[in-house]
Amino acid sequence: MKPRHEARVPEWRRRLLTRPAALGVVLVALAIIATALLQGVRSSGEPGDDPMGPAGGEPAPAALRGGSAFSTVEPGTQLPSGAECAQRIERDPWEPRPRNAAANHSVPQDHAVPAWTENGYAPEMNSRIIPRIDGQFTGTTNEIIAWGACKWGFDADMVRAMAVEESNWRQSETGDVTDDPAKCVGGDTAPCPTSFGLLQVKHTFRPGSYPYAQRHTAFNVDYALGAIRGCYEGWVTYLDSDYGPGDLWGCVGWHFSGEWKDPQAFDYIERVQEELDAKPWLRWRG
Repeated sequence: MKPRHEARVPEWRRRLLTRPAALGVVLVALAIIATALLQGVRSSGEPGDDPMGPAGGEPAPAALRGGSAFSTVEPGTQLPSGAECAQRIERDPWEPRPRNAAANHSVPQDHAVPAWTENGYAPEMNSRIIPRIDGQFTGTTNEIIAWGACKWGFDADMVRAMAVEESNWRQSETGDVTDDPAKCVGGDTAPCPTSFGLLQVKHTFRPGSYPYAQRHTAFNVDYALGAIRGCYEGWVTYLDSDYGPGDLWGCVGWHFSGEWKDPQAFDYIERVQEELDAKPWLRWRG
C-alpha cells in the first residue's frame, strides 16, 4: 500500500482554527492577527509564549541576517557527515525557543533506525539514507537546523521555513491527531497525535522515529531531512510517473502529504515558500 499522510494541520495552528467564536475570543484573535501583521510574524496562540522570543532578548545573529550558510546540492553529490557539519556551522547562543532546551541538548543512545521494509522505495533508501540518521548533535534550535541542512545538502533557510510552518520552531509540538487507538503511542488514548517535533515526523510512516523524534530535536530534523533527501535523489518508487530526482519542492510537498504534487502538497509548498520569503525568524529575539 502506498504510504500517505492524513490531512495535516499543525497543532499550534489547529488551536487557533477551532476556538469558540464568542465575541471576546474573536476580538482577541483579531488583536493577535493585527500584532502579527505589524511585526511580520505568526503567533502560536500559546498562553505565555511570546512568538518574538524573550523580552529584551538578543536579535537574530548576523549570520542569519546575511543569508543561508548552506544551500541545496544536486542529487548524486557526496554529502558531509554529521561530525563534519558540526564543525562547519557557525555557533551562536541565540535561542528564540528556550523551551526546546532539554530536547536540543540530548541525543538518542545506541539507536539505529530500522530498514524501511514497505514496498515503494529503492534499495538506496536503506543503504544510503537510513544508516546516516542518528541525531548525534546538540546546540540551539537554529544550530540544529543548520546542522541538518548541512548534513543532508539543503538550503538552511528552506529548512527554517519548514520548521516555522510545521511547529513554529517548537520541538514540543504535536499534530496529525487520529481517532484510531492502534496509532496511539506513549500511553496516549484516542484522539491522539501521530506527528511530533520541529518538523513533525509522523511515526506511522517513519519506522523507529518514536519516541526519539519527540525527545530529541536533532534526531527529528535528521530523520525528516534524510527522508526528503531520499525523495530528492529519486528513491521513492511508488510516486507518480512524472516524479524523478532533482525536484526539491515536489519533495518538500511529499514530506507533508505523502503523495506527489496533490492538492495538500501544493498547499503546503505555498505556505513554506511564503515563510521563506517572509523569514520571520529574523525578527525573533532570543
